[in-house]
Amino acid sequence: MENKMENGGSPVIEIRPDGTMVKTSGPAAPQLGVQYETPRPAAPKTKQKKEKLPKEKRKLALAWILILLGLTYAVAAAALSFFLVMEAWPTTGIIGADIALLLSFGAFALYAAMRQRDAISSMRKMLFLCFLMLVALVPMAFTMKLNIGVMTFMLSVLLLAIMANEKVAILTAIPVSVTAAVTARALGDMTAAPIALTLAIIIACMTAVLALSMNKTRGATVIASLAAGVAAAVSYVAVMIAFDEELASYWLTPICLLGSCILSGLLAVGLMPVCESVFSIASDARLNELLNNNNPLLKRLMTEAPGTYQHSLLVANLAESAAEAIGANALLCRVAACYHDVGKLNNPQCFKENQSPDRNIHDELDPYTSAKLIIAHQQDGVNLLEKAKLPRDIIRIVGEHHGDSVMVYFYDKAKKQAPEGAVIDEAAFRYPSHKPTTKESAISMLADCCEAAVRSMKNPTIEEITDKVRDVIMHKWDKRDSMLWDSPLSFSDIKKIEASFIKTFAALHHERIKYPDLKGVDVR
Repeated sequence: MENKMENGGSPVIEIRPDGTMVKTSGPAAPQLGVQYETPRPAAPKTKQKKEKLPKEKRKLALAWILILLGLTYAVAAAALSFFLVMEAWPTTGIIGADIALLLSFGAFALYAAMRQRDAISSMRKMLFLCFLMLVALVPMAFTMKLNIGVMTFMLSVLLLAIMANEKVAILTAIPVSVTAAVTARALGDMTAAPIALTLAIIIACMTAVLALSMNKTRGATVIASLAAGVAAAVSYVAVMIAFDEELASYWLTPICLLGSCILSGLLAVGLMPVCESVFSIASDARLNELLNNNNPLLKRLMTEAPGTYQHSLLVANLAESAAEAIGANALLCRVAACYHDVGKLNNPQCFKENQSPDRNIHDELDPYTSAKLIIAHQQDGVNLLEKAKLPRDIIRIVGEHHGDSVMVYFYDKAKKQAPEGAVIDEAAFRYPSHKPTTKESAISMLADCCEAAVRSMKNPTIEEITDKVRDVIMHKWDKRDSMLWDSPLSFSDIKKIEASFIKTFAALHHERIKYPDLKGVDVR
């Protein structure tokens, strides 16, 4: 048996026994790639099961941080102890060296856990840090046997500064310098070499990080390693001169320091793509590559969903400026904003910015089906980005940019269409995701909402834009079950973001002079 619904000149819908809806007359049914569902105006209220929070979204427990750093220390200490045993050092000397290394690791772990938690907030970031610590420490004793200037510490410092955190990169100088000093002394060097080496490592690390803080491109990495090598060599020579050491006794060491740093820079450039792939780290170099319009997903957005592409560019401008205002990762915000709506590629005509002015397919659908199609774009975007192997930081922002908010428009439409006294299932109109957990995710959510709200206004003034931006942000901040509660944004950050949005919108919606009718103007 087939039921039919007719409404004057509107399309005729056939409801089949299996629950699917097929349009039999009227305008051609939109190709959405999904089946329509039977309207459910009086669906019982049920609690929607929220998906389990992915591991990369969880904050890594302090216990796990200490365990992983403890294991890293154990491996490094074992390698150092083995080297000292081979050099016939006394047992008390080996114990003292291990205690010194333990204290340096303790200082590193304490500062990282208390002040740089974002750099070690997930298991993959922590494993990346531990891996580079071992790269810096384990080979040192054996390479220094060739010459005390032959070391691999700069490779780890460069990769950490580019792909993780600059302050954490500088901190690696503590355990590295301790290991280098002990190893140099174990090699029988009775001169000032251990002191000179310790100072050279600290100065080299600071120089490399300072150079990379200005520019984190692949070419800048080699330049930073060269600057670090020069600084290390000069500082080593300066200390040796201060202790009145003969040049003939150490002339090869500063050359080896310079060569080791330059070689580390070249290796860092080559290993960067490997680390990005294995640990899914979003380095600045990788993020800049993703902004290229030749990227397949961006190219598809431009051609298949041009309205969404333009919307994403505007959101990117808003998010980048706001991130700069509060000290968040501006480049990550811009890239994530460019990709935040790639899930709309599955059904671009479901979204207003891609529709023709005279037709909205949601006029032909019930609010439950419309909501299902719109909500799907968030998870579709995550799936597309995972398939394209984009960094996890970008995927997290895309997966959180609507939080677990309710689609108010279709929820209100369902309430108006429902019979009197019917219970509307709010869960059917709620995104099955999680509130933003980082500053970048929260900024992307606010930028997306504000851009959509301002774009819906016709010829707004700056005062109207200001009021609208404040209303949207305060709705996300003040309402019951706030969307920003899980993010680290402070109220001061919110006010700075608001001011940045208003400034950006003012630049986008500036007044233009009225051009004369060119038909009456004699121009050549």
